Order: sequence, then structure tokens, then C-alpha cells
Amino acid sequence: MMKRRFLDFIELAPRSEKPRTRGLTTFGDRGNSIDWIRGMLEIYGDYIDTIKFTPTSLLVPWADIEKKVKLYRDYHVDVGSDDPMFVISYYQGKADQFLRTLRDIGFTQVQIDTRDTEPQSPEAIRKSDEDERHYFSLARELGLKLIGEVGKKWPKGDRIRGEKGGLNVPAAVADIKHLLARGCEHVYLESRVIREAIGNYGEKEQGTVQIREIANAVGIDKLFIEISGQLPFDTRQSHRFWAVRTFGPEVNMGGGGSIEDARLVEAIRRGMTFVGGPGKSSSKLWIKSLARNHGKAAPEWWKEEYEIDTTLIQAGQN
Repeated sequence: MMKRRFLDFIELAPRSEKPRTRGLTTFGDRGNSIDWIRGMLEIYGDYIDTIKFTPTSLLVPWADIEKKVKLYRDYHVDVGSDDPMFVISYYQGKADQFLRTLRDIGFTQVQIDTRDTEPQSPEAIRKSDEDERHYFSLARELGLKLIGEVGKKWPKGDRIRGEKGGLNVPAAVADIKHLLARGCEHVYLESRVIREAIGNYGEKEQGTVQIREIANAVGIDKLFIEISGQLPFDTRQSHRFWAVRTFGPEVNMGGGGSIEDARLVEAIRRGMTFVGGPGKSSSKLWIKSLARNHGKAAPEWWKEEYEIDTTLIQAGQN
């Protein structure tokens, strides 16, 4: 049950409540203190579904991570590990211990990657595939949810990248379906791949069309649109806005940034906040629909017209 919000007599665009199965939002743990995290969860916990720990957590005292995991779980937030953490343990021959330890600490989900460094020989490819089956099976036995990811942060060896910044749609669909068949509940589409495909502001229509094709083929509820916290603020906000304009407010998003960004993500999901960028009209699409329809927004308000002025983008690049 969500807490009573401020001025709750003012209606907002509808949204699913926790525990959600769609419209999920993930953030990374950014190394903040326990007290700061508790304060953020107290205010914004209703809008945060999952926290992922990255390899920087390996620098933190063990007891502090255990305290954080318990705190997140107390606020009904799932806790996962980013795939590089598994990769390190895998190449050191400690992946079994890694998975069992995460389970014991209270983690609820994990990303597994046995191909971080692409295997070259037939024997290495076979071993990578066998190991993937083994560790996926072990994670499920331990009660951990499996989360997958397609696309790489770099172009070399990334088979889902197409020509001229586009996507290889058949390859992306095949890889996502492979991960779903192995037991993944959701699969992330890499943020840098998305940025190359759609641009900084969602201005590249071809990329949007291709990502729609992927979502239609695998099911949008199975897909996570990853939005890296390393992106510039306006780009990060524009990608969140693009995701809602393209798929609606119940799209799954890797929110990017720290958990204090939950208010920004949720406001975009509700269509009531300004998003910087080269738009020709207001980004507050729900409010725009409210005005057009005498105080009652259209059921699919996110489809309100929003045109991007590409000349402003080009001018900014000169």
C-alpha cells in the first residue's frame, strides 16, 4: 500500500503499484551512506523496484553491504548484482561461491555472463555455453531471479549492432529469446546501443522503429530499456521520455543515476514534468492531454504530439 501522497485530491496519471510486474524501475547503488539511502527510500521507495550493485561494491566493507541489502529488502526493493561482478568470480573459478553467497546475504536476482570476453575457439564456445547452462540452473535452484542483457558497451564483437548506428534486429531478437528460454525474467537492452540507435533525444526514427520491432517480437514486458547513469543529464531524461512516448508509462526502465532520480523517472512516467531537449512543444504530455480533453486526459495520453526540431540538434553539434 502506497503512502498518502501530498495533495492527493489532485488526480495524477494512473500507474501500477508495488509489487509490480511491469513498469519496473531499476537504479544502481551509488555507494551512499545507509542513513541517506534510508531517507530516500522513506520518500521514494514506492517508485523503486530494484537496486543493482556494481563492481565498486567490492571495495566496500562486507558488513555495510549486508546492512544495505537488508534495508532495501525492508522497503520491498529487489536486490541484484550487475553482470561484471559475476564475470570476475567466473574467471577466478569462484562463480558457485559467488551465487551461494549472494543468496545467503539476501540478494534476489543476478545477471550471469559467461561470454564477457567473446570465446574464439569451438572448444571455448562449447565451454561457455555449458557454463551458462550450469550457472543459470544453479541460480534458479538457489531461488535467484535471472536477468539478462544484450548488446555491448563497445562495438567490437557486438552482433546486435547494425550499420550506421542501427540495430541488427534478427540478432537482437534471437539473443533475447535465448536468454528468456534459459530462464531470464527480463532482458536489458544496453544503453549505449540504444543511444547510437535513437540519438541523444530520440530523434533518429529508424532506431525507434527497430527497437519497436524487437519489443514486438519478444514482448515489451520482458524487455528493460537501460538508461545509463553515465549519460549527460539531459540525454538521460530524454531517453526516459522517449521510452514513455514509445511504449507508454508501464515500460520497464533501468533508471540511471541514483535513487533520488526516482522522482524524475516517476514524473516522466506521469507526463507532468519538463524534459530538456530540442522539442517544439511541451514535454508534459499528460497535462497537454488534460487541457485538450476538459480535465480528463486520454487513456493513451503519451501519444500526444511531440515533435523534435532536428535543426536545433544539428546546430548544437556545429
